[in-house]
Amino acid sequence: MTMKRLPIPATGEKRRIISCLPGWLMAMALTWSVGPAHAIEGGTLAQANDLLARATVAVGTLVQPDGSLRLSRCSGALIAPDLVLTAAHCIRGNPVGAVVGLYQGSRRIASTHRVAAAARHAVGSGHLASRDLADMLNEISLDVAVLRLETPVRGRKPLRLADRSQGIPSTLQLAGVGLSGRAAGSLKTATLRPLAVTETGLIIARTVGARVCMGDSGGPVVIPSRSGPRLVGLASAVITPQAPCGNILMIAPATIGSPQL
Repeated sequence: MTMKRLPIPATGEKRRIISCLPGWLMAMALTWSVGPAHAIEGGTLAQANDLLARATVAVGTLVQPDGSLRLSRCSGALIAPDLVLTAAHCIRGNPVGAVVGLYQGSRRIASTHRVAAAARHAVGSGHLASRDLADMLNEISLDVAVLRLETPVRGRKPLRLADRSQGIPSTLQLAGVGLSGRAAGSLKTATLRPLAVTETGLIIARTVGARVCMGDSGGPVVIPSRSGPRLVGLASAVITPQAPCGNILMIAPATIGSPQL
């Protein structure tokens, strides 16, 4: 699978996100007020010493699809001091800027890092080993994006990728920042039960005592272990009759290839 560069407009090097935006524009992306959470419904508020929570970030992207500026918000996973993995649909279109925000426990903190470049790794839907939910896969596109930060994140341990040759266990864990009105929400975690896995590594899972909502896209899904969480994938889409929340989650495999950002 080939890493594809996003068509990010910029002066100079085309793969770099614009860093010299007007001050008011970057301020809009950098200022994420924290209010009552509209994130994972149910679940558990993240704890300050939780390794998964400390490696989970909020991703804000400024886009200008029709001449008007819009700010999309998602979740992401720190996989290196200067690299974040998120869902590719979180940076679709022609973004004019993007930032990453950190959390202390469940609360957003002031520390923010600008995104310098991005690359997208598209993943085909493949075929389910079990034919359950196969028709739904035809309507869903799952992919992964790698973001390189202008400055590295200090004092946080990035997530390590899971060894998928060992198979998928019966319990996974998701972290997501959700939304609170028009701002990033509280960071929560939820337990997942895998239902099926495709040939390309996509996982279909059901939440336990929680529902996944807007803003949780790109959130890390990990295999819990005594040596620390191992990143197996990213929240990509929810199958639900009542948007925006649901309890059947499509998880894109955490694959980064060679982004060469």
